[in-house]
Amino acid sequence: MTAHLVGTEIRLLFREPLVLVVSLMFPVLLMVLLLASFSGDTDPVFVGLSGTEFYVTSYLAAAIAAMGFMGTPTHLAGYRASGVLRRFRAAGLPAGALALSQMVVLGVLAVVGAAVMLALAYSGFDLAAPVSVAGVAVGFGAGVIAFAGIGALLGSLLPSARAAQGLGLLLFFGTFFVVGGGPPPGVLPDALNTVAGWTPTGLAVDAIRSPWTGDGLDVTAMVALGAIAVAAYALAVRRLARD
Repeated sequence: MTAHLVGTEIRLLFREPLVLVVSLMFPVLLMVLLLASFSGDTDPVFVGLSGTEFYVTSYLAAAIAAMGFMGTPTHLAGYRASGVLRRFRAAGLPAGALALSQMVVLGVLAVVGAAVMLALAYSGFDLAAPVSVAGVAVGFGAGVIAFAGIGALLGSLLPSARAAQGLGLLLFFGTFFVVGGGPPPGVLPDALNTVAGWTPTGLAVDAIRSPWTGDGLDVTAMVALGAIAVAAYALAVRRLARD
């Protein structure tokens, strides 16, 4: 049942290209713009990295956060507004299966976005390979699971697709631009960097960047992302079961 639902969800998403463009292509285009401007820089404001490594690792997290904050909530909230969630419940579809399908779809789309980013970065900006490919994959996966839970929770709570789009944009841009999507941490106040580092987006950036640069898995970020995933998924399933 879940596999069939995942296939259906992916087909439906491709019938809504605007969601895909906003959720995936915008981070890709912005990453390319920043790499074109800062790829050769090794300024200390980039936390000891090259501009290329700094922004690529940041935008890999963006591929996840964009779907978790905007794509998934908008999709689920649209289901609520159109009565699809009620029909799912009437058909006996478990809320857990619906939430799980959203997690799989988010993962697929985040991987597609990340693959496009890496292809562009390696082909045009001389990106160095990560120290630990496996570690980066684990960190990326932890981010996917956490943001899938966040996306399902937001989609289960918000009353309409319009509300989900508005809040999603606020959450995405409000967190991402202060954790590496815009100005580097070296030019921001220390207090802001500390707070931003504990947001889900900041944790995802740390989980991906740490093994990329050879610092190993960021255990704190991994545990925090796991806790977010469990809490958000449980709350989302409970809420979806009542719709």
